[in-house]
Amino acid sequence: IEALCSNAKHATFLLKHSILRVTKEGEDFIVHTDKGALKAHKVVVATGGKSFAHIGATDIGLQIAKAFAIEVKEFTPALVGLTLQKEQFWMKELSGLSCYVHIRVADKLLKEEMLFTHKGISGPAVLSASLYWQKGDISIDFLPDKRVEDCMKGKKLLSSVLPLPKRLAKALLEVLGVADKVCSELTKGERKKMQALHHYTFSPSGNFGFAKAEVSRGGVVADALCLKTLESKKIKNLYFIAEVVDITGELGGYNFQWAFASGFVCGKTLSGKI
Repeated sequence: IEALCSNAKHATFLLKHSILRVTKEGEDFIVHTDKGALKAHKVVVATGGKSFAHIGATDIGLQIAKAFAIEVKEFTPALVGLTLQKEQFWMKELSGLSCYVHIRVADKLLKEEMLFTHKGISGPAVLSASLYWQKGDISIDFLPDKRVEDCMKGKKLLSSVLPLPKRLAKALLEVLGVADKVCSELTKGERKKMQALHHYTFSPSGNFGFAKAEVSRGGVVADALCLKTLESKKIKNLYFIAEVVDITGELGGYNFQWAFASGFVCGKTLSGKI
């Protein structure tokens, strides 16, 4: 924040203004706010997505684009936890527990920690998976670095030999319908059921919503912009940058990178350096 402020000393900040709409009169834009109207020759829309409404996030950026007939995709929550169908409510009983998993959704494979919560499932693996899931099944490999058949040996209880938190191991056995018995006593059918630990498949019921989403998927369609300047191809001197554009990355800083990079490019354009 200090770095940004020190490089923006030449700028005037108008705080606590709610943007109502943007219109165009001749060569100028009129930004209508709840505290009056502002006239500008160029407008950069950097209003973000709908995530975290309590800090002022809205879909005003999409409303501005729509008013100028610029193509958009409606915002949906992304990088967000997933809620569960009744059949998976057993996961809620494990709230606070986490484990390393592989999650497959569509043609993507996410490898990270998964967290069980009282609302459903979350954690880095699930947040990234939510970027690609809209409906349908996901598949979880609870033993991504092991072969379950290699674990089911000896005279120890099955829940003890599985390299998982004990509460999770017991819960999975119950869900799979396998008794927690000495491994050497497992039947062929029970051993076959255990293979599901590598591909536990189900369909989430939804997600935690915008209030918990780290970003918003959707926005102004990228093809509607000149990607060298972020200017609208249709409306001269109207720019869209960062999360208000339909470009969303997985966890790992990619969304920050896009926000900073698009802002940098647009800023260089406005200053005449590009």
